[in-house]
Amino acid sequence: MWFLVTKLIQGELGIYLARMKRLAILYAVMVIFALLLVAFLITALFVVVSAEMGALAAALTMAGVCFAVIVLIWIATIVVRRKPAKRAEDRMKRDIASIAGVSALSNAPQLLRAVKRRKSLMLIPLLAGLGYGAWVAIKGDDEF
Repeated sequence: MWFLVTKLIQGELGIYLARMKRLAILYAVMVIFALLLVAFLITALFVVVSAEMGALAAALTMAGVCFAVIVLIWIATIVVRRKPAKRAEDRMKRDIASIAGVSALSNAPQLLRAVKRRKSLMLIPLLAGLGYGAWVAIKGDDEF
């Protein structure tokens, strides 16, 4: 925004806008050719598949692929459409999990040093695993 204000003050805004207009036209031409490129690539893929499988099977295969792409794009729009607060909350959860992982790994050398000094500390995870196994056995639930 300040860039445009300084250009306005310096009198170069007209030159800047003309350059932006030329760039916009060039980008539009690039988009048109990119769409044509994609269309020709899809056509070439259809020709290759129809030579392999036959015209009907190729058409059905391409229709299925297009449907799958549409479903994936629809899912992406649902993810993008989420509220910013929800995205921020999810990002916060990931950040907290990352920080917890880093802090756990940063304490690993101290834990290993303590285990080297006292070998009996290795019994703690073993007892925890046995306790969990006994709890699951007593509970009688096969799902973990």
